Amino acid sequence: MNERLQIVLDTMKKNGREGLVISKGTDVKYLTGFSGEYGTAVLLLTEKACYFVTDPRFAYQAEQETKGLEVVVYGAGLNYFQQLGQLAADCHLAHCVFFGSDISYDDYRNMIEKAPQTTFIREESYIADLRAVKTPEEIETIQEACRISERSFYALLDVIKPGVTEIDIANELEYQFRSRGGSGFCFETIVASGPDNGANCHATPSTRKIELGDFVTIDFGTYYHGYCSDITRTVAVGKAKHPELYKMFDAVRKAKDAGEKSLKPGLAMSELHQNIYGVVEEAGYRIPHGAGHSFGLEIHEHPYIGSKSNYYLKPGVIHTIEPGIYIPGTGGVRQEDDYLITKDGYQRLTNITDALITL
Repeated sequence: MNERLQIVLDTMKKNGREGLVISKGTDVKYLTGFSGEYGTAVLLLTEKACYFVTDPRFAYQAEQETKGLEVVVYGAGLNYFQQLGQLAADCHLAHCVFFGSDISYDDYRNMIEKAPQTTFIREESYIADLRAVKTPEEIETIQEACRISERSFYALLDVIKPGVTEIDIANELEYQFRSRGGSGFCFETIVASGPDNGANCHATPSTRKIELGDFVTIDFGTYYHGYCSDITRTVAVGKAKHPELYKMFDAVRKAKDAGEKSLKPGLAMSELHQNIYGVVEEAGYRIPHGAGHSFGLEIHEHPYIGSKSNYYLKPGVIHTIEPGIYIPGTGGVRQEDDYLITKDGYQRLTNITDALITL
């Protein structure tokens, strides 16, 4: 039994539950080390045994990669959750927890169909807080993902010029990731340019051609051994057509700097939110999205920066800070970096210059 599984089992026992269903693919990987594709396994954890339910394609792989679990291939006429329900019935579980946001209504019905005597209880994840604090091995892997992304970005700068499309830039970035050891995009790259698409904070790369005087925002990251990186930079292609873009860039840079300087263990995410948003609002603008999030096996993980978040930063948390300003008809600016919370403060993991890059 590995340490992560044992912590989850101890939490389950402390809460007086006999069983626990784990269905999110990244949670399965985190707890077991299984490297197969997500959505091909579910777990049933009990005090007496832990079951890894999969299909015949992944049975041998699961036996090789997982330790301390009993691999169960779902039977004929069953699916993952029906088999899991059957196991719950066979184990005579009175109560079994599942994490509500991870299971569809159909999955839930399939479980209870096969285990009518088991009460399935929806609770919040036992794993989110555990995953929020990274191990030294996870930190090292994420640091390498960040280094690959940084080097890829600097190589990309030669490509960003008038006449090149947003899609061209995104495609080139994926090539740069793979040529440096990354596993492609860990989320769909954002390339947003000009007064219209540039003002969409989560723009889809288009066939629009870069023009002289554009600001171009690129939000990017690659996987390395299953772990993400996340960086955003806005660059100028020549002198900006809209002088206000420089004012927007200055406000965003100052907001990120204010958030960065406040990072330390014990800082409330609500306070970090105010440190970042306050600078932007004082400059006369607003941020229409969250100002940052944790990441790891997924690009968006708990905890998030928010005005009502009661999470307090801990050593080992890796987090982004990403203020942005967007004005239709003018364009947009976003800057984002990744930070590791240490026992004394923070370590910045991404070190592309904060100054405006003009191409």
